[in-house]
Amino acid sequence: MNDEIDLIQVARTLWTSRRKILIIVLLFGVLGLFIALVSPVEFTAKTIIVTRAESRPNNSSNLSGLAAMVGINLGSSMDAGSELTPVDYPEFIQSLSFQKSLMYTPISWQKFTEPVTIFDYYSKYAKPGFFQVLRQYTIGLPKTIIGWFKKKENTGVSAKSGSPNDGLEYLSGAEQGVRGILTEKLKLTLNTKNNFIKLEARAPEAKAAAQIVKKARQLLQEKVTELKINKAQQNLEFTKSLYEEKKSEFVLAQGRLAQFMDKNLNLNSEMAKTEEDRLNSEYQIAFSVYNEMAKLLEKAKIQVKEDTPIFSVIEEVVVPTIRSKPKTEMILLIWVFLGGVIGVVWVLADRFLGEARKQWAEKR
Repeated sequence: MNDEIDLIQVARTLWTSRRKILIIVLLFGVLGLFIALVSPVEFTAKTIIVTRAESRPNNSSNLSGLAAMVGINLGSSMDAGSELTPVDYPEFIQSLSFQKSLMYTPISWQKFTEPVTIFDYYSKYAKPGFFQVLRQYTIGLPKTIIGWFKKKENTGVSAKSGSPNDGLEYLSGAEQGVRGILTEKLKLTLNTKNNFIKLEARAPEAKAAAQIVKKARQLLQEKVTELKINKAQQNLEFTKSLYEEKKSEFVLAQGRLAQFMDKNLNLNSEMAKTEEDRLNSEYQIAFSVYNEMAKLLEKAKIQVKEDTPIFSVIEEVVVPTIRSKPKTEMILLIWVFLGGVIGVVWVLADRFLGEARKQWAEKR
């Protein structure tokens, strides 16, 4: 009975203070609407691809045997392409070379007549949002002040201070900032069961988001293909150079034999026969090596094609028509709900505190 009486009393208190609760809910609703209006607008574009490698015949032993005949040790390079899996792809989009290539890609923006690179847009033209500025000059004020002093000191190493031939990569402060933005706005999700790869990008404009995703997909395909066929391509180049060398030796041996035969058509001496046998033997050896190198070259070309991954586009890039941020309805709902909770807690706390103060006064 006491619990029922308490609940009824609570309900009466809430009903009596309904106007106060409603005012708090309205205030929080207005605050939520303000947050939704000042939040930066973003669109999300995506594409889904699946990658697979060509099924290859088990001819690595035959190819290695042919290579051994002419003094080439292929080692484990025949299986080099299989070492790379889609699990490694998220690391690619975080790599420096990938992000630098992407940030200097020209993109069409609505406010510009000519394409502008992602780096120029975010380092020169994009304005920080309201909450970024608010955070920068409130809780982030110490960090902002320290950043001002660091800019004046200029103690960091820049690309200009390094030697262009030292083989090292340099990033300016602006490039570091844009790289952080790309890391935040570009996302790769992997379905390991089916090897599906979903690539998403967020941008202030719908068309720009679609262009960024399409370029990122192209760079990812190029990077994966380059790494997959790297050793096979190196083997092909080496085999090609060795093939040309053995071909030249074969042509020379063939020419020497033909020249000797033309000059010694009517000679039957043992010396001439011995020389003919020697030249013919050199010709046969050169032809055999040349013939095997031709086979090896063709197999090396096939190996490159087999190691080249195949990317199938499951979902093509589409320019989004609905913004992904801010979600005004969700923001309003959250803030109205939060206002209602705070309003109820406020009224009940005020009632119980009032009763506690009254009881304490009566005891005195």
